[in-house]
Amino acid sequence: MQTQTQSSPATGNTLFGKQFAQVAWVVPDIEATAKFFQESMGIPTFFKMRNLRAQELAGTYKGQPADFEFHLYLAYSGDSMLELIQPVSGNSMYQDFLATQPKGGVQHIAYVVAEADFDEAVSQMANRGFPVLQGLHLPVAKAAYFDTYAQIGVVTEVIGITQAGVEFVEQLKRGE
Repeated sequence: MQTQTQSSPATGNTLFGKQFAQVAWVVPDIEATAKFFQESMGIPTFFKMRNLRAQELAGTYKGQPADFEFHLYLAYSGDSMLELIQPVSGNSMYQDFLATQPKGGVQHIAYVVAEADFDEAVSQMANRGFPVLQGLHLPVAKAAYFDTYAQIGVVTEVIGITQAGVEFVEQLKRGE
């Protein structure tokens, strides 16, 4: 017998709950992980961004300006984005994760909202008692990462996507 659980409007009404977008792995060797996804899971290609610097992306970590560096690879499988992250240097939630999970694994999931709704979505999560662990402002999106480890075992990211981001996602889905 199947049952369906619904949240009451008071607790479940958010700007982003119906816009699941991404699963993200933080890994010690991004090339090996990308190779696994390509050879074993049939992911055709990853868009690769190397040596991204938090200082250049208005990055924050635990509420303070951040100075970490990381590699970021993106691909699509159906309507879900696969994100691979490898920390390179500095303090970040990515490095914290690998300190406790040295082989890597799923570190966060993400929901997407329009850029115009980003601040409200962030407020909704903060008002529910979830602190922001990290933030970034990329050309295609703003990102806020919330500490939801105790509730679901991973971080929850809210992505405020720009129009350029919408176009970028369409390119990724086409494998470009």
